[in-house]
Amino acid sequence: MKKITYIFIITALLLGMLLHACFKPEGILIDKESKDYCLFAEGSYWIYQDSATHIIDSVVIDKPISYSFGSEPKRDPYRETYSTHISFYSQDSVSSILFDLTTGEADSDLKKPCLLRSYFFATMYHNGEVFEKFPNFKSLPVLVKKEDSYLINGITYLNVKIFEENMRVGKKRICYWAKNIGLIRTEIYKNDSVIVKNLIRYNVKQ
Repeated sequence: MKKITYIFIITALLLGMLLHACFKPEGILIDKESKDYCLFAEGSYWIYQDSATHIIDSVVIDKPISYSFGSEPKRDPYRETYSTHISFYSQDSVSSILFDLTTGEADSDLKKPCLLRSYFFATMYHNGEVFEKFPNFKSLPVLVKKEDSYLINGITYLNVKIFEENMRVGKKRICYWAKNIGLIRTEIYKNDSVIVKNLIRYNVKQ
């Protein structure tokens, strides 16, 4: 009798595991490369300097990272998201902006793009290929180049992705991202002027 009971329990457990595997929701997960470029832990910081004025700005992840894996109503499969508030310290002000690294807008067939986005800066990174276009997105920055190395102020950064975005008429932004470091340089062109900010110091935690 005991033997039959044990067999029944084991069978039930195996059946439960099988059903769980079969009905586990399909998901579009964030790719490892995007995490290497964009996902950093609380305590990470980056310090930038304006190349013309030498004014210093700092960016700090000073809030815990939250995680979610779910779906909006009537949407399938599930999407993955990491979120946090990032603080910006400039010469005379401090601001906090919510950033998401997410597949929340990913195409169900292509399984991308994975986006780093905020409500203030819009999208700053995605996991597309060079000059790749996405049918449902009209305002994503374009990945225009991948560099094995890029030199800034005597420092060589490896595996750099360069994104270009036409923000509005007469204004363009170029962002440089380095693997395992994050954003290393921004250029903002407005009419005939340009503002360049370079990374001068950082401490990242992954």
